[in-house]
Amino acid sequence: MTSHEKAVAAVNRRLERLQANLAETKNEAAQQFLVQSLVVTVGVNDAFLDYLKAIERFAQRRHAELKLTKDELEAKHAELLAAGQKLLERFKADPSDRALRKDIERIQKDMEGVQKELRRGANRLQREMSGSLGLVEPMADNLRRFSESDQIEGMQRLIGQWVGQVSDFYAEAVRRLERGLIDAETWENAAVAEITQASEFYDAYARTGFQLVLALELLALALAEAPPTTAAEAIGRAKEAATARLKEVAARLSSR
Repeated sequence: MTSHEKAVAAVNRRLERLQANLAETKNEAAQQFLVQSLVVTVGVNDAFLDYLKAIERFAQRRHAELKLTKDELEAKHAELLAAGQKLLERFKADPSDRALRKDIERIQKDMEGVQKELRRGANRLQREMSGSLGLVEPMADNLRRFSESDQIEGMQRLIGQWVGQVSDFYAEAVRRLERGLIDAETWENAAVAEITQASEFYDAYARTGFQLVLALELLALALAEAPPTTAAEAIGRAKEAATARLKEVAARLSSR
């Protein structure tokens, strides 16, 4: 099984367990936490799938941009080549023309510059894609481990891992964003403190799940056509997206 298949299996097992617990319990507070946990489990899975879609959209957009640039550079290269050939014919007729020789050398350098820019564009896209694609398997593993969680302490450790991965992604993989955009320490401390305040396991589980949804929303935002440019904007937009997602999941589940 792939990491994603294992994650899906773990999500389904957790959903079955939550539904069974919900059917058995009569305590209203416990029911509320179980419902929240159901919503978060579905929301985390949906957020992961949407992260995969965000990678696909980013790749399509960047490929289109690269193709446009490539076409422009290739047209420029063709123009330089045609101009160089004309100068070369003139130079053959008069090899002593130093000004002509310099013009030919200038065109050769310009052509080399165009070729280098073409290679840089392809390498830049490869670097951009490697960061987001490289996180697919780790995030699938995060989804599985979260769904299999049975201890609050373990979930707190998972949060530190998610925060680190998102922070590293913003700092290293996505060069077009400002370095240090994610304040990992503040985020992790606040998340762990919130989970510590949970009254019981499924309360902590739901709070932890929100943090994983938040992490996935941040990853997707980094690949958006208009990514965040400040720390406040990044967290603000991600929280808004995570909250909207969970509200949509809750509405969907309640309508069944």
